[in-house]
Amino acid sequence: MKPAQQGFTLIEVMVAIMLMAVVSLIAWRGLDSVTRADQHLQASTEQTEVLLRALNQMQRDISLRASVELTPPEATQTEGLAAVTVRSSDSKGFRLDVIRSAPAAGDGLQRVRWWLKGDALYRAAAPARDRYPLPAAKDGVVVLTGVSDLQVRVWEADKGWRQLSGNHREDPLGLEISLVRQTPQGVEKYRQVVGPLK
Repeated sequence: MKPAQQGFTLIEVMVAIMLMAVVSLIAWRGLDSVTRADQHLQASTEQTEVLLRALNQMQRDISLRASVELTPPEATQTEGLAAVTVRSSDSKGFRLDVIRSAPAAGDGLQRVRWWLKGDALYRAAAPARDRYPLPAAKDGVVVLTGVSDLQVRVWEADKGWRQLSGNHREDPLGLEISLVRQTPQGVEKYRQVVGPLK
């Protein structure tokens, strides 16, 4: 009679190791896909936050536009300065000029300019003053990158939304800004409606 066998045979040990390797591979691939999905969501969230900050700042600039009649004392013309001026054309691109209240109450007014250059959206804010002339907005800061297209429509009381192409408009009743942005996740389209502005 052979003595009773104790322990595992070599084949049993090899099968157990192979099963552990298969389970480990499946678990690693699952964790890897979860990590990639998390990184993708974080990148997408960060890009959306940057876009929302830019659009919210633009809307804030417009909502704080000067509500008083802007007529410089030395002006010889009868018309005053426009609180909001927007331009959009294929050759010169998008530009939005706003004369708005200063961030701190009682500091007067300031000029703010938004414009598109290349694939970047810029914003410049001049120092606030309580008298004319107001300093020009210079030294812009990039607030949004990857912008491949930006179109503007203005609201007209009798005609509805009108494409602003090759023209400029002063103190429009409403603005619709549509932009196309290239991101690592692909092409994304956004639309911001600001108004009524009267």
